[in-house]
Amino acid sequence: MHDKLIESIYAHRYDTTTTSRKDIGDIYVDGVPINIKSNNLDSDNYSPNLMSGVKMFDYLSDYNNKLQFIFVDYRVGVNGEIDIVNDKRVEAEHISWSCLSIQCQGKGVIQLKSSLVVDETQTRDEFLKEFPHAYTDYIVRERVKLDKLEIKFDTQNLPSKTPSIFG
Repeated sequence: MHDKLIESIYAHRYDTTTTSRKDIGDIYVDGVPINIKSNNLDSDNYSPNLMSGVKMFDYLSDYNNKLQFIFVDYRVGVNGEIDIVNDKRVEAEHISWSCLSIQCQGKGVIQLKSSLVVDETQTRDEFLKEFPHAYTDYIVRERVKLDKLEIKFDTQNLPSKTPSIFG
């Protein structure tokens, strides 16, 4: 609920409009997509999904493309007003993999796993070269879960008589 309001605040701030949910950016500034990630400081859970790992990799593999994020910390006032406490605009390739992980959702979603770490010396090549390592870790974790499910639902080990749902 608050994320759409915050996107609108930033669209107004940059004199632009918000985009559709499926767009790579929530807003565009000077032709550059910017994805806005908001964090309610009074809430416990902040591990935002940045975007699909495959989508980010494919998009940034074209060196003509740029992608930025704005990370917004906010509080909600007693009357429901949004108080933006802090924000940081970052080039995607400057986000350190030390604060990122790939989690299960579709083909893998990049998630902020800890406080944002920005490395402005990190090049796009260096950022992209970490994708295979991050995906290897993701695949290993998913394979463990899938192996457990395969054992649990192995048709060879099911009871010989399965109860009918029709009585």
